[in-house]
Parts: sequence; C-alpha cells; structure tokens
Amino acid sequence: MVNAKNRSWFLRLAALVVGVALAAVAEGLLRLVPGLGPSPLVVTLAADEETGESLHATSRFYAQRFFAQYKGRLAAAGQMGEHFFVEPAANRYRAVFVGASTVQGFPHPRRLAAASFLQAMLADVWPEREVEVVNLGITSIASFAVARVVEDALVLAPDLVVIYTGHNEFYGLYGAGRHQQLQYFLRQLHLTHLVDGLLGGIGARDEPTDLLKMAAMRGEVLLNSPDRATAAQNLRDNLRQMVQACQRAQVPLVLCTIVANDAGFAPVGSTAGNEEWQEQVGQAAQVLTRGYVAPDDAQDALQQLEQAAALSSEHAWLWYLQGRALERLGRDAQAQRAFRKARDLDTMPWRAPSVHNAVIRAVAAEHGAVLADVEAAFAEAAPAPGVGWEWMVDHVHFSVAGQALLARTVLHRIAALQNIDLGLLRSAEAYRRDLGDLPVERVVAYNKMGAMLAQVPLHQYNAHNARYLQQLAAMAGQRLSPGARRGVEQWVERGRQGPLVLAVADQIFTERDFARAQVHYAAALREVPFTRRGLWAAVQWGWCIKMQGLALTDQQRAALRAALKQARFLAHDPAVDASFVDFVKGQLYHLLAEHDPALLHLERAFADADFRRRYALSLFQALAVELVWAGRVEDAREYASLVGKEVGQEAHFLRIVEEQLARVLRQPLTH
Repeated sequence: MVNAKNRSWFLRLAALVVGVALAAVAEGLLRLVPGLGPSPLVVTLAADEETGESLHATSRFYAQRFFAQYKGRLAAAGQMGEHFFVEPAANRYRAVFVGASTVQGFPHPRRLAAASFLQAMLADVWPEREVEVVNLGITSIASFAVARVVEDALVLAPDLVVIYTGHNEFYGLYGAGRHQQLQYFLRQLHLTHLVDGLLGGIGARDEPTDLLKMAAMRGEVLLNSPDRATAAQNLRDNLRQMVQACQRAQVPLVLCTIVANDAGFAPVGSTAGNEEWQEQVGQAAQVLTRGYVAPDDAQDALQQLEQAAALSSEHAWLWYLQGRALERLGRDAQAQRAFRKARDLDTMPWRAPSVHNAVIRAVAAEHGAVLADVEAAFAEAAPAPGVGWEWMVDHVHFSVAGQALLARTVLHRIAALQNIDLGLLRSAEAYRRDLGDLPVERVVAYNKMGAMLAQVPLHQYNAHNARYLQQLAAMAGQRLSPGARRGVEQWVERGRQGPLVLAVADQIFTERDFARAQVHYAAALREVPFTRRGLWAAVQWGWCIKMQGLALTDQQRAALRAALKQARFLAHDPAVDASFVDFVKGQLYHLLAEHDPALLHLERAFADADFRRRYALSLFQALAVELVWAGRVEDAREYASLVGKEVGQEAHFLRIVEEQLARVLRQPLTH
C-alpha cells in the first residue's frame, strides 16, 4: 500500500518535472522568434541617412507585459501612449514621469497631462536646453507595476525620474496581492504572449474587462481586512525598490504625495447602522445631496447626523454627509476632518487612505529622495474644506488646472536639484492656452466622468455627483459652435478614432472660422506628432494662418519646418502612402513659399490618380498656385480640367487657375 502510494507521488512529480521541462524548451524556442515576446519600452522606427538621425518611440504595446487579455482586449483597458523622440539630440535634459492613469492624463488628452505642463515649464526656465519629459503613465496599474516601469525606463538614460503612485493599491493591476512576482513572471513568458495571440486571450465570455466591473466583483475591503496592511506594505516595498533602482543608476528621483477628491467625491462603499440609523442618515442625505442647501436645512440635517453618530459612527457615508453640512455652515476645519475621515472609512477605497501618503513621506525621508508634497500644495490651493471639484474631475483624476498645479509643484522640487530661475515661469492660464485646453474636450470629459459615476459600484453614493457633472457637460455643450458639435458627432460615429480636436478642427475649417480652427489644429498637432493625422493637422494649421491673410512668424515657420522633418521620418513607414508624404511636403513647402520643392512634391502627389481624386481640392489649390508661379499656366489648366472631370467640378477647378493667374498678374514679378 505504501509502495503504491509512493509510486503515485513519484509519477505525479515526474509528470510535473516533464511538463515544466517541456514548457522551458518551448519557451526557449519561442524566444528565438523575433517580435513574439513582451514589447520593449523603446523601439526604433526609422533612420534618416541624409541627416544621420533616427526616430524612436516608447512602444504602445509595452503595457501588454502587465495586462492579461480577455476576448482580444486588455483587461482594465491597460494602455500607454507613444512618446516620439529623435536621436542624437544636443544638450537634452530628459525627465520621465511614471505612474498610472493620473500621470497619463486621464480623462484628458496626453498633451494636457502634468508631464506636458512640466516640459513646457522647464523649457521656459531652461531656454538653452532641449527639454523632454516622457509620459510613462499606464492606466490601472498599482505600485508593483510602476516599479517595473521605472526599472525599464532607465534605458532612456533620464536626468530625472518623477513618480506619482499609490491610489491603485487595492483595485489596480498587481494591487494588494501576494503573488505579484509570479503573475508578472508569467506575463513575461513568450509562451503566454503566443497563447494571447492565438486565442485572443483567456477568460470566460462574460468575464469583465472594464476596471469598474472588475473592482465591483472584488468587493469591499473592510477596515479590519488584512488587505489594508498588505497594500500599505506593498506600496512601501515598491517605492523602496524604485528609489534604490534610481540610486544605483545615479538618477535623481522625485517622489510625489498623492491627492484625492475629498470634499466632492462621496465614498464608494460604506457600512450601515441599524434601522433607526439608516432612517436618520437617509433623511439627511436627501437634503444634503440637493443642488442647493439652505443653511437652516444644513443645520437640521447635521443634527440628524449627530444623532445617528451617537448610535454608530464608523461609517464613511455618515462622515461625508457631515462634511457637506459643516461646509455649508462655514465650519471649514471640521468639514475638512469629516471629509478625510470619510475617505479613510471607505470600504471600497478607490482613493488611497491617508496612510499611503504617510508611507510615501517615510520612504522619501528614509532614502533621502526629494519629496514633492503635492497633497500639501493642493490643500493650500483648494478651499478650506478640502480638495473638491475645483481641481478634480472624479475621485483621483485631476482637472486640467490640477495637472498644471501638479507639474508646478514638481518643478519647485526640481529647483532643489538644479539651478532654475522660477521667475521665468508664466501663468497656469498661459500654459493651458499653449497646450490647447479647449472647451470641446471639457464637454467630453464631463460627460465621461458623469457616466462613470452613474455606474456600479460608484453610483450608490455618487448619484448627485453624476448629475452635477452631467449638468456641467450640458452647460458647456450649449456654448459650443454648430461646427464643434458636428465634429463631436462625427468623432463618435467614427468610433472615437484619432484626436477629438482634429475632427472638430476640420468642421470649423469648413465654416471658414480659421482663427478657431487654427487653435484646434495646433492642439491636434501636439497630440499626435509623427503620425499621418498630425501631419494633416500641421498642413491645415498653416492654411488657417494663410487664409487669415497673416504672415508667418519665425516661430510658426519653425513649426512648419519641424513638421517637414516629421514627414521625412514618416516616409519610412510602409503603412503610409508615398503620395500622402509628397502631398504633405508639397503643402508645407508651399506655405513656406519655397516654390521649387513645393511644385516637385505636389506634382508627384497629383500623379497618383486615386490620391488625386480623394484630396482633389486640398491638393490642387496649392498646386495651381505653384504652377502659375512657375509660368506653367497651360499645365495648370490641363490639370484643372483633368481633376475637375474626375470629381464632376471642372468649371470650379478651372476658375481656381484663372483667379490665381489674375492675382499674379496684379503683382510685380519677383521670381
């Protein structure tokens, strides 16, 4: 009997060893297959033999090393945007900004994230340096994954690392678990990526991929749950690893404390008292979640809440409501304490409890890291009851103004490491204008956040906040022009592909509102540089200036030349039509009044019949000018007749030639 039992265990062990050995052999063979495993952080896209420069980018597939796939989609919508850069670069100062969705900029475009504000601010205080701040924010990740990103980011040879993390320790990827190392190890296997590629991921058909639904399934984290201590310890350990990795690489590090929406956002989860308690709290809630609360009503509600607290006081919803009543009564210090208590008692801690900031401060002090006390900076800027909707758009994500304040707070700590003249900084409004903080995107952000707060599990205590955000969206939407509203509609119909501001810019351009279109195209160019959409935005931006009858400034000419450089790199992309590259180059040279290269590239693009028909008017408008300028009037008329017949507008295209000819004849010849 014993022998049979031993033999059974031996067979099981042998099967396990054989299975592991086969997996190891398969993994070794798969590692010989290029491009199969997890994507590196940085990839090389193209090289320009003429200049000796090369184009690189942070890979948009890098985040897949953290996220499992379900039905072909990444769980929790994990993603990281691309950052393009050209090597070599003289006198460059490079910082990397690492964290989760707040760092990425959610729900705003990446050009309005703190990393972009920090880059613009550093460029002002260091005009002699080429400043680059790389945004390495990845949605939904906890500090364990952030630490892995920091380790990988050192390949960029940064001059500074900035870390903002701590909110996702419970519901984020690799948060509050005890097997993160094993999970991460399995995600790095080429075998895992092969399975993902062949099967479109694992998981049941009804398994959620949305972070909200995944968090709802995980349930509450009660105050006595060991997960709370585990989360704090994980954060401490991971921050230490990040600090040590930077110290080994001799790279300065800035650790940021984190900020939550205390005064606006209600708890996600809360325990409840007995029936009497629930009745008193429910009556107070009906009053305090209205749009307007009279002081007398707030006082009555506060009395009800105090009676409920005498029965049982350790409830997040109770303390949040007390905070609202105290705020309305002008008892700001008490309101602030009540809101903070509500966050710490939240049984679904989407916002980090205050102990997490204590951990961040302790690690910074322990290892001598520079601390950017973002929490203190926001407390100073916010109204006395605490940080609310003035700076936040949901529970932890900043408004655009909040992103700018985060960047400025970090910059002030960089000044402790570098010789920086902070007097050269401009106002937050100036940076928001330059980076393109536009009303149409605020409307979409308000709608998105309002819809999110109306979903499970956020809806139970935040329905009033969902209504508030939806009202903000409606009011802001009413102020949009008809063209902007049509642009939003088309962007939605196309599956939200590409920058929203580009779709809006195209619609505003058709209304001939060139000044406003110019602002939107500039934002799109910032959002998607080194891409087909970005180059289209550059061309249209230049035309907006031309159509207003304005002369190009030196800065605008430099921007068009930068777009030409991007076009040269884009020409190496096999997915981009060569005729489109010629079109872009021709248009940019035309706008710069460099006639010979303009005519060369425009005529090349015109020779492609399919492209000619698709871009008929945009292409021929510039080509006609260049042909007439070169004295090739008959060629211009021939081309006008050709394309005009193809699109059914021959008279219109011939009229373009004659109008241009008349314009040239009225001017003295200078060529």
